[in-house]
Amino acid sequence: MRINKTYKNYSHSRGFTLVEMIVAIIFIGIFATLALTRTQLGISTFQVQIAIDQITNDIDLARSMAFAKHDTITIVFSKTGENYDESYTIYSGPDNDRNVIIDFPNSTNGVISLDNSKMRNIDITEVNLDQGTELQFIPLGDCSLASNGSIVLNSKTIQIEPITGKWTINN
Repeated sequence: MRINKTYKNYSHSRGFTLVEMIVAIIFIGIFATLALTRTQLGISTFQVQIAIDQITNDIDLARSMAFAKHDTITIVFSKTGENYDESYTIYSGPDNDRNVIIDFPNSTNGVISLDNSKMRNIDITEVNLDQGTELQFIPLGDCSLASNGSIVLNSKTIQIEPITGKWTINN
């Protein structure tokens, strides 16, 4: 009985050529670029939503504080020249005797800034309120707007109803 042993000759095996490697690297680069672009678009959408949530939550809290403390609470949007700053300040008290609420949640000494790492590309482009850049809630929690007000962030608009201060988001 004879056992046949066969040996394969691996000296003729082919690897990848330089052209194949270059083509593979180009495809990886294209797919990475597409993924990065889509990620940046998604991040900017989240940033706008975070800013909208911050402002609308602060509006709700200011209205609740005015009612609970039986005090006037005012949100003042900052403006430098023709451009709005990415910040606003919360005050308590009537127009002639205002004090900054230094312990307002998510604020630095009463100033809420949208200019941080979470909301880098957010711009307050327009504020249309009866009193210019001020949204005021009187002691019973009513809004002092006589007509609809709005705050525009990039392409989204926060509409604020008179008297109730309730808000809606429009594209």
